[in-house]
Amino acid sequence: GGGAPLEGIRTTDPTFGLPATWITAERRLEAEAAGYNVVEATTVIATHLMATVRRHAGDLLSRQDVREMVDGLRTTHPALVDDLIPGRLSLGTLHRVLQRLLREGIPVRDLVTILEALSDAPDGAKDPEALTEQVRRALSRLVAQRFADADGTVRGITVGPRLETALMQLFSPRAGDPGPGLEPDQLTALLRGLDALITRGRREGRPPPLITPPSLRIGIRRLVEPILPDLPVVSLGELPPQTPVQSTALWEVGRA
Repeated sequence: GGGAPLEGIRTTDPTFGLPATWITAERRLEAEAAGYNVVEATTVIATHLMATVRRHAGDLLSRQDVREMVDGLRTTHPALVDDLIPGRLSLGTLHRVLQRLLREGIPVRDLVTILEALSDAPDGAKDPEALTEQVRRALSRLVAQRFADADGTVRGITVGPRLETALMQLFSPRAGDPGPGLEPDQLTALLRGLDALITRGRREGRPPPLITPPSLRIGIRRLVEPILPDLPVVSLGELPPQTPVQSTALWEVGRA
């Protein structure tokens, strides 16, 4: 925030996407006196680099990294590891699950909870996408902590009832029931509208997650990822029952 426009080079913050201005060191006191948030160039670069690393953490995690993580855990939890890997779960599948978690900003340090959740999966379950959803539910407290404000409330964009119905039909159409459907131009308009809601949230100080019904999280994530890859998509089923949830904006389809 601030008062009169500063003399400098107009730009956009590379990490948060907010309007910014490069100024000379001599103008720092002037900018601070006017109420602007002044950040050193080195801090801007470091923050951007860290955000880039986090964004690509899933791609940076190698199969060898996963093997070393599992071998390290075997020294303290041998039964958990040996009962699961490689008999019920291949190292490759675990690698893909961990990659999916990292791509959505979920830390994988708590490997014990992750493997326990995978151990609870039905025998024969091999789909990394479905297994990842099970792990996310097991990490509910971690998910809630990542998105909760200081008072413990998770605030974010929620899915409107008409859009929820349309997306349920889009992702799981029933035979003989075409439902409301969504045309390509409607989907384009919806994604643009969602992008506008996210931009508004950034300007208000915090990029909001998109909070979805449990059955729609995977489908919505697939839908928005090509356009909004950094948008956190959180299911209500991933939050502990006692977590307060507040809608900051409604993502909804227009009335016919």
